[in-house]
Amino acid sequence: MNNKILNFHMLGGLLPKLSCACMGLLLMQSVMATEGGGSNYLPGFYGDFAVAVLPDKGTFFNNFFATYADTSGKTGSVLEMPGIIHVTEWDILGGHYLLGVYPGVMGAWDNSGTNNVGRFGLADFYLVPFGLNWKWTDVTVLVFEGIVAPTGYYQKGELNLARNIWTFDHLAELTWNLPGHNELNLVFGYMNNLVNHSTDYKSGDEFHFDYTVAHYLHDHFAIGVTGSYYRQMTADSAPADTYLYPRIEASTIGPALMYTPVWGGRDVTMSVKWLHEFEVVGRPAFDYWVWRVFVEF
Repeated sequence: MNNKILNFHMLGGLLPKLSCACMGLLLMQSVMATEGGGSNYLPGFYGDFAVAVLPDKGTFFNNFFATYADTSGKTGSVLEMPGIIHVTEWDILGGHYLLGVYPGVMGAWDNSGTNNVGRFGLADFYLVPFGLNWKWTDVTVLVFEGIVAPTGYYQKGELNLARNIWTFDHLAELTWNLPGHNELNLVFGYMNNLVNHSTDYKSGDEFHFDYTVAHYLHDHFAIGVTGSYYRQMTADSAPADTYLYPRIEASTIGPALMYTPVWGGRDVTMSVKWLHEFEVVGRPAFDYWVWRVFVEF
């Protein structure tokens, strides 16, 4: 299987998730929560085809586009992050060193209750200052640090496009080529959040696990099943008179497709996924559509 044309799901990771006003439909106070019921983790951005497989070197355009809404359709958002990834020739501990940046723009709406509000503007940036990629015969491993920088629109008490916090996401990804043109992709991430200085609220640590099981009908076309599991791991902290949000836990599952045509002499890898959320605790359930395009400059 030609690793160069496999979808480079990057590091996408990421990537900022809107804390919509509807996520305040909270039933009870708890010490296990994230502020506003949101997270800088977005299902669908980590689990993908050939998730750990990177080209050996070069500079690449990796565009993420997602739209997601709660299952009632009353709140949701659209997010685009046109990423630039540079894979260097430098070897550290036997792995290729890489780095990247993902600026973002977002639109959001909230039509829940008596609300009728929308917003469009700059979202948080997603930075990858350090990553290492190792390749063996059938197994590829990628470890990297993803940083969400609070560059997006935020005003206390409003419908926001960001969470006004720094998030550090420590990630390990694995791609395992299996017999019969099959593939297993796993992603493990652990997120540390810093304080929102506008509210003095510090969200707890978060764990996320993402997977994609794929079958390649051709080197240029694959089908698969993708999904995720998310859970907050440590307690929040906030001033004594501040409401602490309920613990959030959620799983997703859905179909995925990958296609790599050749345009202008270049492989252009595209994937699309739909993820349905279930067993959700602490906020409404969402559905997610995620598209990617990856191409070398």
